[in-house]
Amino acid sequence: MSFFSKAADQDKWKEKYLNLLDEQEQSAESYKEKEDLLCKTIVRLTIATTGLEPLLDPHLLSIRDQLKNGINSHTLKDELEKFTNSVAQIKHAPPQNQAPETDLLFTFLLQQYTAETQQNALKQLKKKTETEAFGTPNQLFIAILEAIEPDNDTAASNVIAGHIDIEIVSKQLLHLLEGIEIPSIFDQQAQAAKSLLAAAAKNPASFETILDKSFKLLLKIKQHSQSEQQDIDKFLSHITEQLATLDISVMGASTAAQKSAENRTKLDQSVSEQMEELKLSSTNATKLEPLKGIISNRLANIAKEIQEHTQKEAIQRQKTQQQLDDLANKIKEMESESTELKSKLKIANNQALRDPLTGLPNRNAYNERLEIELARWKRYHSPLSLIVWDIDHFKTINDSYGHKAGDKVLLLIAKQLSDHSRATDFISRFGGEEFTMLLPNTDTQSALVLANQLRQTIEKTGFNASGASVAITISCGLTEFILNDTDETAFERADQALYLAKEQGRNRCCVL
Repeated sequence: MSFFSKAADQDKWKEKYLNLLDEQEQSAESYKEKEDLLCKTIVRLTIATTGLEPLLDPHLLSIRDQLKNGINSHTLKDELEKFTNSVAQIKHAPPQNQAPETDLLFTFLLQQYTAETQQNALKQLKKKTETEAFGTPNQLFIAILEAIEPDNDTAASNVIAGHIDIEIVSKQLLHLLEGIEIPSIFDQQAQAAKSLLAAAAKNPASFETILDKSFKLLLKIKQHSQSEQQDIDKFLSHITEQLATLDISVMGASTAAQKSAENRTKLDQSVSEQMEELKLSSTNATKLEPLKGIISNRLANIAKEIQEHTQKEAIQRQKTQQQLDDLANKIKEMESESTELKSKLKIANNQALRDPLTGLPNRNAYNERLEIELARWKRYHSPLSLIVWDIDHFKTINDSYGHKAGDKVLLLIAKQLSDHSRATDFISRFGGEEFTMLLPNTDTQSALVLANQLRQTIEKTGFNASGASVAITISCGLTEFILNDTDETAFERADQALYLAKEQGRNRCCVL
C-alpha cells in the first residue's frame, strides 16, 4: 500500500508542475498583451510628433516600422541612440545669424548704391552683421551711412531722411510685415507699424523713429518664434528620455521573461530525467524495499526542485509585475502628454490658418485651399474662378476715424462676404484690406453675377463712425483659370482687373 501511496504523491506533484506551467503561460500571455499595448502607444506618439522637426522624422518612421513587428531591444536601442544624437544636433545647431529683414535691407542697398567703394563697404558690413549683432537699429543705420558716405558728418537722422528713398523702404517693410506670420499678441503693434509706414513719406523727420519701432516689432516676433521652437525642443527631449526609460524597462522585462523560460526548461528537463530513472528503477527492481527507497529519494528531489522553482518564479513574477505596472503608469503619462500635444497642435494649426481679427481663413489657408482646387480643376476640367476684393478708400477711413473704425470695417466686410456667398466658395483675408474668393465650378459670367450681388450688398450696408455715417464700397478683379495657368498668373490677372476697377472709379467689378 505504501508503494501505491508514493505513486499517488507522484501524480500529485506532476499535477502541481503542470498547473505551474499553465500559470507561467498565462503570465507570458499577459506580458505579451502589455508589450503590444506599449508598442501601439509608442507608434501613436511617433505619429503625433512627426512633422515637428524634419531632422527627427526619419528616426520616428524607423522606430514606428520596427515596433510594428514587436520589440527588438537591440535594434530599438540603436535607433533610440540615433534619435538622441539627432535631438542633440538640433539643440546645438548654430542659429541663423542674419535676420530676413536685414538681408532684405542689404539687398535693397546694394541695388541702390552701385559705386565700387560703396558696394565693397556694404558687402563687408553685411558679412559683419552675420557674425556680430548691432545693439539697436540706429547703430546699424549709422554704420550703413558711414559705409555709403564715410566723410559725411551730418547727424544720422538727417542723413537717413535725405539719402534714403523713404517711400521705397517703407513699401519694402510693409511688404515684409504682410508676408510674415504675425502672432496674435502682436496684432495691434503690427497694425500701428503698418499705418506709420504707410504715412512715412509725409513725415520724413520721424522716419528714424518709425524704423526703430518697426525693427523692434520684427525682433519681438522673431524672439517669440524662437521661444515656441525652444518649447518644441524641450518636448522632443522629454519624449526621448521617456522612450529611453521605456526601452530600459522593456529590456528588463524581456530579460526576466527569458530567464523564467530557461528556468522552466531546466525544471522540465530535470523532472523528466528523474521520472525516466524512476521508471527504469521500477522495471529493473527485484525487491520492494530498495525500490521504495529509490522512489522516495527521487520524489523528494523532485519536490525540492519544484518548491525551489516555485519560490524563484514567485519572486520573478512579483518583480516582472512591478516592472509591468511601472510600464503601464509610464504609458498612461505618455498618452496624457500625447493628448495634450494633439490639443495644442490643433489650436496652433487653427491659429496659423485663421486671421485673428476677422476669423476668416488667412493667406496660408488660401494657399493650401488653392492647391486643392487647382488639382481638382486640372483633373476634372471644371471651371474655377478667382476674385480679389479691395476696400475702397480704406486708408482714408483709418486716417479720419482711427484704426478701431478700420477694424470694424474689416469685420463688417468679412461678415457680409461670408453671409452672402455660397457654401462651396472659399473666402480669405489675403492681407490688409484685401480679401480673396475661390469659386469652384463657376465660370466668369456666373462669378461676375455673384460678385456684383456681393458688391451691392456691401454698398447698402450702413456704418457709423464717431457719430457720422460712413459710406463703404468695395471693388474687385475677377478672372477664370485657363489652360497652362498657375496660381501666380491667375492672381496677377485678377490683380490687374482690380487695378482697372480702381482706375474706372471704384465700387465696381472688372474681368480679365
